[in-house]
Amino acid sequence: MKTSMKTIICIFLVLAIRFACAQTYPPEHQWTATLKAVDDTGQPVAGAKVFIDYSVYKEPISGLTDTNGIFIATHRDATEDLGFRAEKNGYYPYLFEYVKGSYDVARWNPTQTIILKKKTNPIPMYAKKVNLGMPVFDKPAGFDLMMGDWIAPYGKGVNADLMFTGHLENNSEGDTDYKLTIAFPKNGDGIQEFSAPANYQGIIQGSELRSAQEAPADGYQAEWIQTSIRKPGKPIETSKNVNRNYYFRVHTKLDESGNVVSARYGKIYGDFMQFSYYLNPTPNDRNIEFDPKKNLMTNLKPNEGVSQP
Repeated sequence: MKTSMKTIICIFLVLAIRFACAQTYPPEHQWTATLKAVDDTGQPVAGAKVFIDYSVYKEPISGLTDTNGIFIATHRDATEDLGFRAEKNGYYPYLFEYVKGSYDVARWNPTQTIILKKKTNPIPMYAKKVNLGMPVFDKPAGFDLMMGDWIAPYGKGVNADLMFTGHLENNSEGDTDYKLTIAFPKNGDGIQEFSAPANYQGIIQGSELRSAQEAPADGYQAEWIQTSIRKPGKPIETSKNVNRNYYFRVHTKLDESGNVVSARYGKIYGDFMQFSYYLNPTPNDRNIEFDPKKNLMTNLKPNEGVSQP
């Protein structure tokens, strides 16, 4: 039987594609990942279920951490990144993507500490995801955390918990200076930052609980300033940080000596002005461990819902 010209061409194309893929796909190397699971205090967590993803086409390597919280996995392949997952009852799950990149002995043999934060006391809170645009410039605009809205005349809010003041200078086309000031109406109210990896393409990086279980008792500053400078032909210079988050204190009452008598505490995931906020409604309770099933905010739109604790 004679082979048709069409068949020969198809076979040639298949072989050419396979050859090209073989030439361009990275060569395989052995890697070893050492994971150590610890709790909030740094103590080893034994018996945690660990998964290491190394290819979308393969089953993950999985197992339990030993008495020292250690799990080690070794494999030989060509993938350039790894996914680390860990979970245990009573703890918040952990997820992290590790980029190995092109072959390098050090980067292909990582040691990663996994912090499994304990679930202590998840509570109902006022929680909302917002994407705020300033309703006015060069004048303070108050935002009501319980109502989730600007105060009048810009919205339906009643109590100004946070005050936003935006100042924009349009110097010329593509040349702007922007300054955002976040302030508080009451003495003792304030904010402080903390760092936690930002979500990447909707994937949590690190612990599912990005904050601590409790807000700090002190260390709050009365004002926070954020700047953004745009110049023609240059990258935007901004003080924003995707890994920046905040603790805050509002509704503060002080005694004659300046000591806090009463206050409400909360947290913000993300930097201004696109962020999710959480407010504990109980005075003097610094617990900010949110139960996503018990959101005190009602009538939220689909893009305003909060799922992270």
